[in-house]
Amino acid sequence: MSYPIDELPDISHLGGEWTTATVRDCADGTPVEVGRAVFPDHEWPFEPGTCTWTRGAWYLDETLLLCMGCGCDGT
Repeated sequence: MSYPIDELPDISHLGGEWTTATVRDCADGTPVEVGRAVFPDHEWPFEPGTCTWTRGAWYLDETLLLCMGCGCDGT
């Protein structure tokens, strides 16, 4: 489950901003739109559609979980 696109938390104080990405829902495989964090000096190793990472990192007092492979919101 991810934050709804219109409710993504503010990450500007971390130096980031949001874009969106279409990924497959992990439950049924249907396409869903999620937020993808963008930071000026960081490039994610994978694109959302091809990311195979299963690890994330918590930010904002553990209220935002970002995939460490592609930067998508996985909260």
